[in-house]
Amino acid sequence: MVGDNKQDDIDYLVKEIKQLRKERVELLQRLTLAKQPNENKDGQFPLAEFSRLTAGIVHDLRNGMGIIRNTAGFLQEDLLDTPHEKDIVKILRGLDFCEVVMRNLSSLGGGDLLKTEQVNLEAIAREVFFMLENKLVDVKLVIESEEQTPLILADQGHMKQIFMNLIKNASEAMPQGGVITCRFHKEADKMRIEVQDTGNGISEVDQQRLFREFFTTKERGYGIGLFIVHTIVKRHGGEISVKSKNGEGTVFTLLMPVEVK
Repeated sequence: MVGDNKQDDIDYLVKEIKQLRKERVELLQRLTLAKQPNENKDGQFPLAEFSRLTAGIVHDLRNGMGIIRNTAGFLQEDLLDTPHEKDIVKILRGLDFCEVVMRNLSSLGGGDLLKTEQVNLEAIAREVFFMLENKLVDVKLVIESEEQTPLILADQGHMKQIFMNLIKNASEAMPQGGVITCRFHKEADKMRIEVQDTGNGISEVDQQRLFREFFTTKERGYGIGLFIVHTIVKRHGGEISVKSKNGEGTVFTLLMPVEVK
């Protein structure tokens, strides 16, 4: 129920967002606790089990997101042409992205659920940077591409999740600020994408394990971001690699087919 004034609406929105954050933490804690007893013979966490564990919380998160979306929608009408209009737009775009994440989590243990369409990866990178800009303190985004970035046939939601993870990780590797460079270049029937940061770099040992589920170098990380990125890339028939040196930054390189086969 929307309140009688804007402040009531904002307070309600903040309360619901805090609840979503709490449920996200619960989800990640359950995944962490479930890992050891459910590894398969190759030491990998079964994706079907991953999907089963997330199903209940994904349902609850969607309900919470629906409430936030309705409240934000009412606020958007009241805040048109005000300094807060941009903030509401970010909330709504953030909810769109959360829906993408929920769908991806639900589909990881199932079959191929790609919803392919013509996608402009440069536009997606810029949109993700816009969504994250409040968290990217002293971080500059540089785009290097051809005069007209070629489109690829891909699942747009999955592509947003890839850039969300890579740009967020790059920014966290530069606590004092720096530059994130996204490059886009067509190579025959593939698109070459590079996401480079000027951060602290990653050791050779850690580079070998980056795409493993639950592996993280962060004190408060859970190690599922790059695991999901790797899974998405493979489902699109692409390849992902990393090149890094301590103190010299990191480059993630993706080779994505222009059309999904």
